[in-house]
Amino acid sequence: MWWVQQALVWLVLGAAFTAALNFFLMSRGPPLATILSHLQSPPSSSSLEHHSLHQQVYLRGEVYALRNSEYLNWNQKNRTGITNAIHALYDHLPGVKVRHRTPSPHLHSLIHTLRQDITTRGVSSDPWDLAKKWANPRSLVPGSAHGLGDVLGALATAPIISSDVGHGGTQLKIFLLLKGGQRAVFKPIRYLREEIIEGEIYDGADRHNGEVAAFHLSRLLALPTVPLAVGRWVSLRKHILPVASKELATTFFKMEGGEVCFYGVCYYCNKNESVCDNGATLEGVVTMWLPPHLPLTQLHHPWARTYIRTKLAPLLMVLMEFLLFFSATVFAHSLPDHTFSALSINTYLCFLLEVCLYSACYKEW
Repeated sequence: MWWVQQALVWLVLGAAFTAALNFFLMSRGPPLATILSHLQSPPSSSSLEHHSLHQQVYLRGEVYALRNSEYLNWNQKNRTGITNAIHALYDHLPGVKVRHRTPSPHLHSLIHTLRQDITTRGVSSDPWDLAKKWANPRSLVPGSAHGLGDVLGALATAPIISSDVGHGGTQLKIFLLLKGGQRAVFKPIRYLREEIIEGEIYDGADRHNGEVAAFHLSRLLALPTVPLAVGRWVSLRKHILPVASKELATTFFKMEGGEVCFYGVCYYCNKNESVCDNGATLEGVVTMWLPPHLPLTQLHHPWARTYIRTKLAPLLMVLMEFLLFFSATVFAHSLPDHTFSALSINTYLCFLLEVCLYSACYKEW
């Protein structure tokens, strides 16, 4: 039939266009390197001294940085924009450290305020209601969060009423209902803090303490849109399994040594990737579930990749360029004036990367 022939013609044309576009995106030059070229000052003795370290920056133990991979040469050829951006930022860091060697006079006050919010207890008799009142579409925690210690304390200690599988996503997790009606997500520890996962940048599971680091870093940068998270030790035998749903309970089993293990339900969850307690308890992180009154919109992840070595995600490089533009135009107006008033936008980007890689993302608060 004529319409079948026409459909086949359009399919062939579409495939040819897609292949041509993919080839163009993979072969074009790295525009981001040009954008970041102004970040690099003339090489000094200090930068030359650290040049060899910059070449191996991925091996310094950062949790979320790109690391050397099996296909490193291929990645450098076809993803040079990101690679050059990271090298440019690290090359710029020595100058940042020298220029801002003296801390801001407001830094001590800021840290003191944030610490007081976390450590002060007894402010609120109903921490769940307090967190619900704080939450709005632009912020989950106010700048001065009196009672935050009570909310985090409740997340870490409130009795678990029920537990269920965490459907959706790629990571192992458990949905919890805490006493008082608060919903939360428990993500168990998968690696020791000093353990480095070799292989591709997407290999391995999420770091549980990354949830805690992200929350506190969001407050430090005055971008409080990260859900509240706190570390918690649980007993799989006493706290989770007795109140578990049938679907979750079927994923539990006992090792010969007496350890209780489970593997949950998720995209990559299976018995070979199970998590076990130490014979008594299991470390993890509890993240507060967003209140029902907040409207949510499902958006495509901007850093989504194809996982195919010969196919480049079309939006990846464009969004990297947009990130710099967005940071230079929006962050400059959203950060408190007293926080990083001495930093230029370019310096702020480098400082942000350094903070993420060397402090908050490396250990649990």
